[in-house]
Amino acid sequence: MPDDHAILRVTSMVRIVGLIGVVLSLVTVGGAALLYGLQHEFSFVSTYLSDMGNTPVWPQAVFNAGMLIGIPVRYLFLVLLVTLLARAGASPRSAIAILVLAGVMAIASTGMYAVPFSVNRAIHLNSALVYFFGVVALQALIAIQEWRYLTSRVLPASTVLVLVLSLIFVILLASVGRIEGVTRDTPVIWEWLVYFAWLSWLVIHTIVLGRNPAHRTPDAVRPDGRMQATARGARRI
Repeated sequence: MPDDHAILRVTSMVRIVGLIGVVLSLVTVGGAALLYGLQHEFSFVSTYLSDMGNTPVWPQAVFNAGMLIGIPVRYLFLVLLVTLLARAGASPRSAIAILVLAGVMAIASTGMYAVPFSVNRAIHLNSALVYFFGVVALQALIAIQEWRYLTSRVLPASTVLVLVLSLIFVILLASVGRIEGVTRDTPVIWEWLVYFAWLSWLVIHTIVLGRNPAHRTPDAVRPDGRMQATARGARRI
């Protein structure tokens, strides 16, 4: 059937784009970390990801270039995710909200990686705050839609994990110098936890959605938006 072929094309694209995203992220962060370690002491409790993007010459070039290349890759993956959610029954309004918010985050992340801390402190920090607050809002929207329309519970669980860790990180980052006991290094480990949680999120979604994930049909949702006690005829995309 044409519709089935369209879904198969989307799930195939999920596998391809997801794999590209995972490999690009590992090469970018891993390579920049190795290059950074040749010049400075590297630690998960004192080295921000942005420290690598602020260290001339090669750590900065590898990290910022890789992250900037990854922005359209991550956005395309979200487009594919929204497409599958819409196919499963998510409303056009929620799909548009996710994509608009993801667009704002793409702009903010461009500000973070194109403008290192040493070039313009205000632009870099404000972009980071907008980005991570955006992550919290975006992951909340995605988690709600995944819980309502997709049968795999590992998907919303991984989404919520990124949300919680991002919220902790951004609160700590905004509190540096404002709350006693919150030092420059306090948020560092949380940023790395956010990164590894996000990487796990991408791997999990690539595997599960790339296998034609089962989802709940729209008729399993009551008018008030809650799931029926029993979902009728869960089927595969």
